[in-house]
Amino acid sequence: MTQPDTPMVGESIEEHVRRLEDQVRELRKRESLWPPSLVRRLLPPEARKHLRAAQRERLLAVRAVIDAAIQRTEESPRPKRPESLHIE
Repeated sequence: MTQPDTPMVGESIEEHVRRLEDQVRELRKRESLWPPSLVRRLLPPEARKHLRAAQRERLLAVRAVIDAAIQRTEESPRPKRPESLHIE
């Protein structure tokens, strides 16, 4: 397959534009099968709004867990090395 912006050898400008338009149409068909596109068509706006808010809350929860883990590692004192004891 050639690059979309590169005309094929012997291709006129009109043929090149037609080929690009065909590629755009094909991409739009594929996009309509993409899950977010399906969600947009199947769910009402209010439901999508709630789902986005729920996703944000999940991400905030994960962030809180990670922040707590980082804080624990920063606050814990380094273990002291055992002192050498000389036994006679």
